[in-house]
Amino acid sequence: MRRTVRAVASCCLVMIFCVGPAIAADRPRITKAVLGTGVTDKYEIVNATSEFPPDAPAIYCAWKAEGVMPGTHFRGVFIAEDVGNVAPPNYKIDEATVNLDGDGAGSFTLSKPNNGFPVGKYRLEIHIGEDIAKTLKFAIKTK
Repeated sequence: MRRTVRAVASCCLVMIFCVGPAIAADRPRITKAVLGTGVTDKYEIVNATSEFPPDAPAIYCAWKAEGVMPGTHFRGVFIAEDVGNVAPPNYKIDEATVNLDGDGAGSFTLSKPNNGFPVGKYRLEIHIGEDIAKTLKFAIKTK
């Protein structure tokens, strides 16, 4: 009886460690995401950085994904984590959704508010479906 239990347990472990990663490899995932001051039409970031001045015209994120099926939707959510008394902690600034047709790349943009970006800590969450696939932290700092 103990040999049977060990054999079954061994078989289950093999399935978990060998088949599990193969199944996960077929799921859509972010393979690269970079913030910067611009983005090309081929979704390459311009002037990669995670620190921006308050008067930056916009903040861009270019990203690439694998395992993308047509119709997969990606959502970018820009959040102000800590901007002092300008907004409450973890305030959602803006969000956008992109439905890909299988090319596996895209970008999100946050345009400068009329009075400039408040100094503080921010993040961009990139969701695939309802799941957060990648989080990028960035800051707005004076020079």
